[in-house]
Amino acid sequence: MKIDYDPDINTSIRPDIAAMIKENVTEPCECGCDEIYVSLHSENMMDIKCYDCGKSFFELEVEIEEETTEN
Repeated sequence: MKIDYDPDINTSIRPDIAAMIKENVTEPCECGCDEIYVSLHSENMMDIKCYDCGKSFFELEVEIEEETTEN
């Protein structure tokens, strides 16, 4: 199964997203496509959907920790 990501999704959280997808999407879409697209809806909300037909498998809320710098 191939996973494509919205370019705005931080690369540091992609492995966690991929693990969640592999846990929850165990077979190709009903249209036959086995490619998934992760689109960013808002800062923390993502839609996991079929790359070809756009059917949504589930939505995922991710908490993104902001980096802080000490002076």
